[in-house]
Amino acid sequence: MTTELDALKRKLLRLATELATGCSFCVSVSDDPDSKAPVACTKWSGSSYPVGVNPATCLSCGEYRKSTTLT
Repeated sequence: MTTELDALKRKLLRLATELATGCSFCVSVSDDPDSKAPVACTKWSGSSYPVGVNPATCLSCGEYRKSTTLT
C-alpha cells in the first residue's frame, strides 16, 4: 500500500509541476513527494512572497489553464 501511495504522490507532483509551468503565480515546485506544501505560489499569498501550497490547492486555482493547452 505504501508503495502505491508513494507512486501516486509522485504522479500528482509531476502533474502539478508540468501544469504549474504555465502559471504566472507559481514560483517553484519542490521535488519532494512527501512535502505537505511543495508548490510555492504568490496567488495564495496575496503578495510577491510565495507561500507553500499542496498540489490540489495549486491545481484548483486553474490559473495554469490560461497559458497551457491540455491535450
